[in-house]
Amino acid sequence: MRKSKIEDKGVEMTIEERLRRLEDIQDIIRLKTRYTELADSSSEKPHTGEEIGGLFTEDAIFHIVPTGAPPLIGSAAVTERFNDATLYPYSYHLLGNPHIEVDGDSAKGRWHVTVALNRRDMGAMWTTAFYEDEFVRTPSGWRIKSLRCTASAFAPFGQGW
Repeated sequence: MRKSKIEDKGVEMTIEERLRRLEDIQDIIRLKTRYTELADSSSEKPHTGEEIGGLFTEDAIFHIVPTGAPPLIGSAAVTERFNDATLYPYSYHLLGNPHIEVDGDSAKGRWHVTVALNRRDMGAMWTTAFYEDEFVRTPSGWRIKSLRCTASAFAPFGQGW
């Protein structure tokens, strides 16, 4: 087996190991993209909590800061939150700048996100934030173990969407 060095870690890996790592990164990107697609909502496309909850581990932590809301614990709590169509009647995520580190059957990821949303208690707004996530490989594929979204800015948007 031919080995090559991963420059940023100084670790030698076989071609098969490198391929597995690249496939894992792509699978995690697809998982996160699926999350944002399902988290997008409108009156024509409400959230489907069961689908979103299925992307998380049973003991997942879901935390959006600095909203003051406590973290949600478990995929069932994530499902329940996203079944509340009134919390965010409209949301649209623009996700970018993925940075993913895979370590065997676990991984960490960081993304920038801009979200246009209506929130029932605050009205229409733009927000920018960072996602800092942890993932684990399960028999069903990669799942979100921890999602932490830290807002960096909020800006009201006049009349709404």
